[in-house]
Amino acid sequence: MAKLKDVQESMGTYQDPSEQQDVAQQIADIAIQGSTQLQDEYIIYKLVDTKRKGRLYIDGIDDDILNPKTKNRERIWLLSGTSSIWSTELVEQLKDKDFVRNNRRSLQFESGILRVPKWDERILEFIKNCRHLIDNPNRRTGSKFEFFEYNPAKQQAEALKKELLEIDMAIAAREMPILKARKLASFFGIVFFDELGQPKSDDGIRRELMLFAKRDPKKFQENLESKEVEVAFSIKKAIIESKIDIGGQNGNVSWSAGGFITKVPASRRNDIHKYLVELAMTNSDEGMMFLEQLNSKIK
Repeated sequence: MAKLKDVQESMGTYQDPSEQQDVAQQIADIAIQGSTQLQDEYIIYKLVDTKRKGRLYIDGIDDDILNPKTKNRERIWLLSGTSSIWSTELVEQLKDKDFVRNNRRSLQFESGILRVPKWDERILEFIKNCRHLIDNPNRRTGSKFEFFEYNPAKQQAEALKKELLEIDMAIAAREMPILKARKLASFFGIVFFDELGQPKSDDGIRRELMLFAKRDPKKFQENLESKEVEVAFSIKKAIIESKIDIGGQNGNVSWSAGGFITKVPASRRNDIHKYLVELAMTNSDEGMMFLEQLNSKIK
């Protein structure tokens, strides 16, 4: 009796099974190539504590969260099969203890990383309002579970911005007049003498100011044109030149040539210079008079 293979061969319709499989695979490959390509299917979150290893669970319940709809604080719940995370919108579901127990979810980090599908609206809404998320303005500061959204482009741009600011502020410290550099160095607590008590050269002070500008460019920039820097330097200069007497009884501070300035509270007598700076920066009658006298006596 003739076999199917023999009949197919005689009719010219026989095809080897391996060839059939190749054709099927080609059809599948064409279908994949022609399909819509999904990009960035997940949003990635990372723990701030990069040393934490293994698996970490963050409970899918968080308290005292500001509901943007009601402007009231309430608890949020991460539950499967719900259309909301807010207690006020889950009243019926929360009454069913079995439903809550069986559908309760948590944030699961593996070696410090959490991947969330973009289609999972509930978990993304929960994360957005979770107080462990550092981008949340209402976050729980100091939490050992703090995490952030991993965005390489954004974070690399911020890193570049920070590095450029460091460079710009170091250049500003290098190019400013030495008197201004000394005023800023004094304000930032840079010591003007070396370990042997010898005064540092202008180059030495400028170098240390440049290092400070690179270490803390934001603080340096904020005080680059600050009036407080000028006032602090003038007060320190007046004290060094004995134009201000800070050794009066009961915390009294006076002009050495005569004239009362202020009385320093007992709690502030360990840093009279800072207290006088604060006084000169106020809009009180006493503060404005002190600043006016200071400007006239220190040139």
